[in-house]
Amino acid sequence: MTSRMMTFFHRLLLMLDAEVAHTLVITLLKGYQWLLFNILRRRMPSLNKGCSLPVFSKLNFRNRLGLAAGFDKGAEVFAALAQLGFGFIEVGTVTPKPQIGNPKPRLWRHPPDALINHMGFNNCGLPRFKKNIEKYRRFVPGVPLFANIGKNFNTSLTEAIKDYQALLQSLRPYVDAFVINLSSPNTPGLQSLQSTTFLDQIAAVAPTDLPILIKLSPDLDNKTLLELYAQVNATKKFNGVVVVNTSARLAQSLYQAPQGGLSGRPLFERALECVALARGVLKYPKIIVGVGGVSSAEDVLKMRKAGADLVEIYTALIYRGPQILRELSSVLERLPS
Repeated sequence: MTSRMMTFFHRLLLMLDAEVAHTLVITLLKGYQWLLFNILRRRMPSLNKGCSLPVFSKLNFRNRLGLAAGFDKGAEVFAALAQLGFGFIEVGTVTPKPQIGNPKPRLWRHPPDALINHMGFNNCGLPRFKKNIEKYRRFVPGVPLFANIGKNFNTSLTEAIKDYQALLQSLRPYVDAFVINLSSPNTPGLQSLQSTTFLDQIAAVAPTDLPILIKLSPDLDNKTLLELYAQVNATKKFNGVVVVNTSARLAQSLYQAPQGGLSGRPLFERALECVALARGVLKYPKIIVGVGGVSSAEDVLKMRKAGADLVEIYTALIYRGPQILRELSSVLERLPS
């Protein structure tokens, strides 16, 4: 596809309903992925050099830029996405059982370059998720795969640890790291699990052979964030944090949205603040994945300066299309340093 055709198609997508456009893109990427790996027999080689981090001792990243969770919820198209130039990809959120998520409409675009989503962990469930990874993982060995995991809607908070334990145990052979999602605003009660008590429960069931990252909300006050960062820093089984998730507070204050969480440019300053707070607490070799409103090469560099070891994008990809990676190419070469 030529650059002009890609630009035209991207503009067309932005004219469609946000979730319809996303479903269409996933369908097209499935076709592209099948053609690429089943007909053309493309295979991305493993890297002999690149960016390495202590907690990922067996992995190399071709660069420090990743795709955030939420785009490839079912691990259906990660191999196709890897061809765009991402250094790593976070798939999910996946729950033990499949679920349809919250009622539609549940995804809205807002200027400037923002999304509000009330998806509710809609996903294919653990068995299908594993099969999807197994089908294409061997074709992209040089792109680390992170699994973002969460509890089912109908699982009570007192039983939530069982969902996380089942996911951790079952997915260990299939992924390179886990992201423990305790911070989505779209599953009732989930954010209450952002506590020192529940982190202790996660640590008790977490494997020791894969990195474990905790994903936190930007809506937590700084005092609570610092307490949770300190616990991650002190807990041997935890390897770092992913900050931040979407913001219900900003969705309400900026757009009067009664439900859902905001991602995109208006979230960037708060995300940057949360990364800087984390860097002040987390000590080597703990890592920080910075995500939230990253929309330009300048934003990537700011995240790195604030202390992010890895940086993720999502909403910028929706608004800018794959060409956002071209804009970032000048800094991608510097990020592994």
